[in-house]
Amino acid sequence: MNKTKQKIIHASIKLYNEYGFSNVLNQEVAKASDISLSNFNYHFPTKKDLILSVCAHLNDELEKRISRDKLFSGNFIGLEITKIFLEFEKDFKFFYLDTYNILRQYPVIKQEMVRHVVNAVEMIKNLNFMSIGKGYLKPEPVDKPGLYDHVAHQLWMHSHFWFAQADMRNLDNKTIIMQGLESSFAISYPYLTELGIEKYREYLNNINF
Repeated sequence: MNKTKQKIIHASIKLYNEYGFSNVLNQEVAKASDISLSNFNYHFPTKKDLILSVCAHLNDELEKRISRDKLFSGNFIGLEITKIFLEFEKDFKFFYLDTYNILRQYPVIKQEMVRHVVNAVEMIKNLNFMSIGKGYLKPEPVDKPGLYDHVAHQLWMHSHFWFAQADMRNLDNKTIIMQGLESSFAISYPYLTELGIEKYREYLNNINF
């Protein structure tokens, strides 16, 4: 991707985050990118062209932040993947504050989003399985098969919609990620062993932003 396109994408994300995706015109993105509207239209003839490139950038950025080698290392705990997701969502909050309208307006993005959700939930399931092996998570109850699949979906939903509900409740932006991690800990708490609770509390007490 050439430098002009990169500049436009970065400028659009900044404006979308500040004013909301639906409230930003291409002319405003062009001005923020310090280029003419005709130059902007050469690279992105429509808003659809721009948002598709922005979302492709989001996918690439998320994959960079998630290192599977790190995720499945011996010392990794579930809250760390939650922190990665929450920090990512804060950096690109426009998408998470307006997911429904963006996906309804651009079905091709919805298809990619479905793939992302499936992968994210599967990753949480795998981390839960590893947590059982490390003694952090209680074994799934025999009389409730599939319980941890539901927990994985719940943790994903909690992370994805955290910023939407936080915006509605006017939560403090400075502590919003920490609050999200503490809330995620509360969801996981009933399923954690004493060792798991200790590890999660240790992680929260030592976290740095």
